[in-house]
Amino acid sequence: MQKFFLVLSFFLIHTIIFSQSDDLEAKLKAQEEAMKEKSKEENKDTLTTDYYKIFYLDGRIENIDTTLNIFKDYKFNFLREDSFDLISFANSAHTYNKLAYDFKDYSKPGLGARGKHFHYFEKEDIGYYNVPTPLTEIFAKSTYEQGQILDMLVSVNLNPQYNFTLAHKGYKSLGKYINTRSRGNQFRFISNFKSKNQLSHWRFHFVSQNIFNQENGGLDPDSIYFFEQATDYFVLDEFGKQIIEEDGSFRMIEYDGYLDRSRLGALVFSEGSLYSKRFFSDFKKVILRGKKKDSQILSLNYQFTHEYKKNEYKDQSKSTAFGDLIEVDQVSDQSRFIEQENKLILLSNLSKLGNFKLSYSITNWKNNFKIYEDQNINDLIYKLDVEQSNISFDWKKLLKKYSFEFNFNKSSKHNFKSDFISFNIKGSPIKNLDFEFSSSIIEKSPNFNFKFFRSAYKSYNWFNDDLNNEKVSNVNFKLSYKQLLVLTADYNEIDNYTFFRETTNSLTGETDLNRLAMVNQAENKINYYSLKLFSKVDFGKFSFVNTAKYQQKEQQVSIEELLTLNVPEWVTRNTIMYSTDVFNKSLFIQTGITFNFFTKYYADYYNPLISEFVTQNYKEIGEFPRFDFFFNAKIQQTRVFIKVEHLNSSFSGYDYYSDPFSPYRDMSVRLGLVWNFFS
Repeated sequence: MQKFFLVLSFFLIHTIIFSQSDDLEAKLKAQEEAMKEKSKEENKDTLTTDYYKIFYLDGRIENIDTTLNIFKDYKFNFLREDSFDLISFANSAHTYNKLAYDFKDYSKPGLGARGKHFHYFEKEDIGYYNVPTPLTEIFAKSTYEQGQILDMLVSVNLNPQYNFTLAHKGYKSLGKYINTRSRGNQFRFISNFKSKNQLSHWRFHFVSQNIFNQENGGLDPDSIYFFEQATDYFVLDEFGKQIIEEDGSFRMIEYDGYLDRSRLGALVFSEGSLYSKRFFSDFKKVILRGKKKDSQILSLNYQFTHEYKKNEYKDQSKSTAFGDLIEVDQVSDQSRFIEQENKLILLSNLSKLGNFKLSYSITNWKNNFKIYEDQNINDLIYKLDVEQSNISFDWKKLLKKYSFEFNFNKSSKHNFKSDFISFNIKGSPIKNLDFEFSSSIIEKSPNFNFKFFRSAYKSYNWFNDDLNNEKVSNVNFKLSYKQLLVLTADYNEIDNYTFFRETTNSLTGETDLNRLAMVNQAENKINYYSLKLFSKVDFGKFSFVNTAKYQQKEQQVSIEELLTLNVPEWVTRNTIMYSTDVFNKSLFIQTGITFNFFTKYYADYYNPLISEFVTQNYKEIGEFPRFDFFFNAKIQQTRVFIKVEHLNSSFSGYDYYSDPFSPYRDMSVRLGLVWNFFS
């Protein structure tokens, strides 16, 4: 019934809006005529930059950008963002392991299941469009064995005041390893309306997401051996001992059969899925306008969010990798999570004093679990229903060449809180030189997965009502020269760091087939700091683009404790590229090689049962070079991408992993394009 009223309200509001939008065709025609004068063929990219805009909740404004550069190459992946601090798993649309951490997140506690949220569309990821002519964007890319990725967006302004956008991201990939198939659908409907007199502004979006992955839990021990030894194996005698040649070396035999990765065994044969729907509405009313037509002295915002998530884990084989089971016909664990937020915002823009924002929100979370005793009867239901209110204050001020920002948030209750205070200053004291300094203190509750979990596996049942809130103090500095040289420094002090720890395997290196984990909090503070340097140097048509990150962690632990927040000391990416125009500048091409590398570290492993990463201290990964060759081209607004990923995989040794048990990708050829249409 609630969904019915939400949908009904949506259509009623649209009806009212359209009833008030009379006599707008003349304005639209005038706008189109003005744009025709400026939309000559040689100025199409300029037209795109100037007129096709995307607005975000945090105040960011972006333009549709059809240029081709190395940053577009870095973002031509499944996430469609720079994944420098991440390493992907073997198949598309699976999870990512972290090579670095960011502790500047102020968001409220959520469901958890963070392994499934790397490509999840949060409400902050949704852009609201305003376009003078209809816009179409197509993103397409090949996957691994029998599948593809297709992300399409159509944005139309029915009149200068009202825009609606439809977008759909669909993907399917079989994968080269057994039981790693992925598929999904992510639909977005986005509405953006501003009244004729600029006094009312309403934004709305509906997002439906269905993310499905087969999960294998990584390779089993025998398959890890066959993966690492391919293509050379030791020859054993009748007693199972290695045969030694006359020169003292071990006799080896070549066999490349396991280069067919589907022959390698897996730890589990299960399925995981995340299904969600979200309704979001943001209505703004200007109460007091300034002397200028577009100035706003006082305005009022009302935001409403309703989001439903269902995270499910199924295993018909009833694998014992996660411990003993209760009596069930099959494992079918479900976690259902509902977040509903009502937020009221008062905004004031005083030219001399700056911009002020005061907001008050009430958030309700409902979390329940279902464990199916058989295929038809739901016998066990566990529920959690909590509410939290927050008050926040934000201030921004521009003063000559500098921008100042202050943010404060306070929760009313101790549980499920998200308190923070932050300060930011940025500016340009010298021409072409920009700097930014920020500092924050955060206290927030761990996610619901840490607090509350139920499963058919006996070891994966907990209710941790006494967990301490995580506390983070950080200082960040950024210095940039023409975006050609960027230096970033971060320092974080973390208290009560909350994580999942391995409980079955010891620190001596002994491993077994079990993957038991439990919730844990670090007993002592963790100091985590990093230094990142980006540089771009051009020599004629050649470019050298380098990104390097150095990071360290300081933590005192006892013998019984695990080292946590494990990161590689160095992460680097280096690109050499050649760019040029050909065919009378009708075609622009860029080609080159990118080198990726990170030092060895105790990487977390992915646990598909809880959709989280688990800390371990017995197996390191890293120190394997990855070379990617790319050839990219641009014809008008179309960009074509050809990439040979990990081209050195066959001759640099089979020791490349995304987590301790899951191999990284073999060499593969990926094709794709990004195509923008401006009608």
